[in-house]
Amino acid sequence: MTKSFKKLYSNKNDYIAYKAQLYHKNKKSIIWFGGLNSDMEGTKAKYLSNFSKKNQINFCRFDYFGHGKSSKEFQDCTITDWLDNGIKIIDNVFNGPIILIGSSMGGWVSLLASLKRKKRIKGIVLIAPAVDMTERLMLKSFSLKEKKEIKSKGYIERFTEGYDESYRITNKLLEDGKKHLILNKEINISIPIKIFHGMRDNSVPWKLSLELMESLKSDNVDIQLIKNGDHSLSSKKDLSALGSNILDYYE
Repeated sequence: MTKSFKKLYSNKNDYIAYKAQLYHKNKKSIIWFGGLNSDMEGTKAKYLSNFSKKNQINFCRFDYFGHGKSSKEFQDCTITDWLDNGIKIIDNVFNGPIILIGSSMGGWVSLLASLKRKKRIKGIVLIAPAVDMTERLMLKSFSLKEKKEIKSKGYIERFTEGYDESYRITNKLLEDGKKHLILNKEINISIPIKIFHGMRDNSVPWKLSLELMESLKSDNVDIQLIKNGDHSLSSKKDLSALGSNILDYYE
């Protein structure tokens, strides 16, 4: 049975669903930023919850608007909404320094959040970061027919691999994404960053992580390419490596 979650309200009606584990006040805490169409009950999120419990590390996982247990509909949301969700979690759940862990789209959003909360964020771990995905991954993958359809209808239907239900990529999401592009200039983040990317990732090309590394201002960037790794990097070996690297921030 799924454990209950807490609600963090942004207004009278809309809330972010989250789960938090607090072991030490004002100590370094971890916040998990999931990927597009994922939720806080995913494999990596639950692994990190157990890992944090074992190591007595403060940990929070949450669902963006339109995801999981949070309010609103997916097709009504944008990168701005999901960034605002992450910042609200950073500002309200824990005191003290924070390590962000972002997977896929969550990698992009966690970098954006770090730029807005520089004093709080002391390190970032990125897993197959889908940086600038609306431009680099979505628009570039659309056929001419799909580009015309999204302009005329305002959306196109897409399916997540392994799931029967479709979801809508909206023109609103793509247009909003333009406001948050970061690979077109130096990314003014100087804290330690670890990047993991599978070289058999069919969703986010691993070379995008190399481009990201070049764009980051920080000299303390460690990238690990996993030759047989897929997009999720959720095998026992991958998760164990993730846990070991997180502990580097606590030495």
